[in-house]
Amino acid sequence: MSPVLTTRRAGIADIPFLTQIEYEASLPPLDHCFWEDLLEGTGTSALEFIEAELRADASNWGNVSDFVVLEAEGKPVAAAAGYVPDPEDYCPLRLSRLDAIAAVLNWSSATTSLFCDRYLGLFGGDVKPFFLTPQASWIIENVAVLPEARGRGLGKVLLKAVLEEGRSQGHSHAGIMVINGNDRARHAYESVGFKPYQTFYADYFSEQFNIEFPGVTKFGLNLSIEME
Repeated sequence: MSPVLTTRRAGIADIPFLTQIEYEASLPPLDHCFWEDLLEGTGTSALEFIEAELRADASNWGNVSDFVVLEAEGKPVAAAAGYVPDPEDYCPLRLSRLDAIAAVLNWSSATTSLFCDRYLGLFGGDVKPFFLTPQASWIIENVAVLPEARGRGLGKVLLKAVLEEGRSQGHSHAGIMVINGNDRARHAYESVGFKPYQTFYADYFSEQFNIEFPGVTKFGLNLSIEME
């Protein structure tokens, strides 16, 4: 018998679960969370930082109220954020809320400054990375299914629910992004109708940021077309 699946909006009580979801979403295909590099020397783990970010309402890529939670038999097993991107700041962190994050983590001013300098070194100050420019009015981010619940098609169910949320809010198009090499995510996105929109290859990141990175592909979907 198939489990009973339901979706709902996330609430404050879901923060520990959403922390795990956001962390899991950050790992593929490199098995590495990008926050870990920025947090080196702070004494803070990526999971601790993500939870503080959610509690401080400090994310540009989906705060608590932006998440849709998928439950199987009443237990949360997957989640994803759907949101309207900030037209002026589309990097992951809302820096105006960094002091609030620091307060949750009990960071000193020196630790806060260390993290801020590293963040700006990666994501820039007034000049935002071009590859992060939103390609649609409704962006989906932080998509993940708990490891123990994978392989049952739950990701597709979740994505359809988040897309329906965007459609209900009157958005014409949705966008999503995947790191090149994350074939599981790519297949899930294409299964609900997303099509490749723009690819940034490894050379772009080595030339622009002097880092080794496989690149990203941005996908788009016309929300006026009904999903199967």
